[in-house]
Amino acid sequence: NKEEIMPKKIVVAHCSPRAGGNSSMLADEFIRGAEEAGNEVVRMDVGRADIHGCKACEYCFTHEGACVQQDDMQTFYPDLQDADVLVYATPMYCYNMPAQMRAFEDRMFCQVGKPFTITQTALLLCFEDKDITTADAAIGTFRQGAQFCKREILGEVIVNNVYAKGAIAGNPGLEEAYRLGLSIS
Repeated sequence: NKEEIMPKKIVVAHCSPRAGGNSSMLADEFIRGAEEAGNEVVRMDVGRADIHGCKACEYCFTHEGACVQQDDMQTFYPDLQDADVLVYATPMYCYNMPAQMRAFEDRMFCQVGKPFTITQTALLLCFEDKDITTADAAIGTFRQGAQFCKREILGEVIVNNVYAKGAIAGNPGLEEAYRLGLSIS
């Protein structure tokens, strides 16, 4: 008697303000694979959203996880509340995660007041530098966050030496992102 495998709800947070760029293409391939595997996928274009930084007011502590700020995060919270997997598709800015991603992550602090169901995570990272080790700080930040939130890392797709919009076309990282999505069930 086989145990039925339930599809997962996956949130893909695209953290670049550039539409149709390299990290967006990585996200698209991941999503294609994840949907083919039967999962529900919600894409959040957080890089172009109006998200303010956390004010550390702790309103969420006494209001069941509700945030006092009324910005685009309010549209993301419902999907984050019942997601199983959170995937970041992001470029690297100044050798670390972009501010757009940091604001999104910081505003998930409200889960202290009403915990999210996210138990797994993955990273799709692309950047211009030829030296792949320049991403060590960004990758370390991702891993530390996953550890702190007790999220299993399902995979990391790291693509360097891409900058111009579309430069990632034909890169093996796209296939790797697709296969990572396909592997989630």
